[in-house]
Amino acid sequence: MSRSPLQPDFESGFPSPTIVDSRRLMGPNLLHAGMGAVLDVMLEDTTPDHNARLLTAWHERVSFLADMLEWPDIHTAQRVYAGGASLFVQAPIDQLMTATDLCESAWVFAEATLARIPQSDASLASLTALARAEARSGLRDVWDDAIRRGLNVTFDDETIAVGTGQGSQAWPRTAVPAVADIDWPSLRDIPIVLVTGSNGKTTVVRMVAAMARAAGHVVGYTCTDGVWIGDVQLESGDYSGPAGARRVLQDPSVTLAVLETARGGILRRGLAMQHASVAAIITLSADHFGDYGITDLASLADVKLVVAHAVSASGTLVYNGAIPELSSALASYRGRAVSLFDAELRLTAAELAGIPATLHGTATHNVLNAAIALAIANELQLDATALDALRTFGAEPTDNMGRLMVQQVGDVTVVVDYAHNPQSVAALIDATRALPAVRRAITLGTGGDRDDLALHDMARAAVDSGAIDFFIAKEMPKFLRGRAAGSISGVLLAALRNCRVAGDRMTSAPDDMSAVRTALQWARAGDLLLLTVHDSRDAVLAFLAELTQTGWRAGEALPS
Repeated sequence: MSRSPLQPDFESGFPSPTIVDSRRLMGPNLLHAGMGAVLDVMLEDTTPDHNARLLTAWHERVSFLADMLEWPDIHTAQRVYAGGASLFVQAPIDQLMTATDLCESAWVFAEATLARIPQSDASLASLTALARAEARSGLRDVWDDAIRRGLNVTFDDETIAVGTGQGSQAWPRTAVPAVADIDWPSLRDIPIVLVTGSNGKTTVVRMVAAMARAAGHVVGYTCTDGVWIGDVQLESGDYSGPAGARRVLQDPSVTLAVLETARGGILRRGLAMQHASVAAIITLSADHFGDYGITDLASLADVKLVVAHAVSASGTLVYNGAIPELSSALASYRGRAVSLFDAELRLTAAELAGIPATLHGTATHNVLNAAIALAIANELQLDATALDALRTFGAEPTDNMGRLMVQQVGDVTVVVDYAHNPQSVAALIDATRALPAVRRAITLGTGGDRDDLALHDMARAAVDSGAIDFFIAKEMPKFLRGRAAGSISGVLLAALRNCRVAGDRMTSAPDDMSAVRTALQWARAGDLLLLTVHDSRDAVLAFLAELTQTGWRAGEALPS
């Protein structure tokens, strides 16, 4: 349960109206290398001394409560930002729900203490009862022994697994065996790749997966489109967080895992595992600012670098050295890090530009993605067959579904892409400049959790390109995320007007499919349509295939 930290909420269900969110962190996270609970709270920026006393009182109360519950070696941490703070307490694997209550109780106690309101100890009994009900000593013993052996542990509310992929074994949380009864020599970790960044994650994941498959691996991978084991898609939807990672890492057929690791999952739940072989950070851009106090590129870099902690002991971090904030954040990093500029790649620049997904090198963002994927393959020591898979990546539409898919629909060229922020919109337009076109149209839309400034920047990126003749602002009904219906397209239209786009050069659409139909109805022979498709990709691709099969031409009526 969470809300926007704009004003106190007396109906949130939290014990204090200044609590914004309270949740478990089930792995390495922005505040700590371990698991525990985090409390997001509001603070008044004009009272720094009061805030400092309040935070101190919280830490002291948390320490008292943790000692009372006999939690060993517990650490607390805080991250203060404009308007609020995130407060973390480390907790044992079998006490994470208790830890959320403990954080909330300590905050209420701290607020009351500074307000000189007497507090009773009635909450101590309920906290103790909750801790007792949640406790599973066997679970804690298995966790401790696995971590001591350097093995990954993945878990959720029902299952715990030690080791990963082919080297894993899983049990119900309620039926964990005694440590002495586990066949420890049979457990191991498979190679694990974590891919993060503001843009390009899914493409890099798919490139690495294709190379690993060619090298003989049974690959499990996750991305914003779902979960795959081998050639089989097990789940559809956004699985770029820890739930998708666990699905892959607990599959006993997988010999190598490639996991898209998004900002939201890191902040909401932490990583799903403790160790990885390679982590990669592709790009960093001003996106989703404001969530959880992430307000600039420096703090966003810290979020992305959580993946570096998973490889700091024995793996490799591959990163884009062109990002100053990333290089600065890595100044004190002690693990093995390889800048893309320093990596010894096994393909030349000309060979990278020859990869079909790069559109003969004009899609420079995919040239970067391919270079990152190749650097990852180098660290995994994948053989020459992997390079052949990369050389042909993008030749088939299924190689990178929904990303820079160029196709001819009758006498109109169509590009289906996932562009969803200003940077990716600019990259899409730049990548397709070399495609012949009489006129060009673009559909624009994104999730409602991006603020108005991000929407304005997206519109401006499209306008400033100087390449677009017609703009279609689309609504995102499945991704309103707190916005009112119509507000996404409404803000985009206002932004286009502010950029002096004439009224006859723009319109709106209520969803993905409507936006696609509007673009096709606008089109004439020889036009290029840039269709940014987010929540209806399969339906859109099926519709375009139907038009192609029936011989549709621009100007003709569209099937209903």
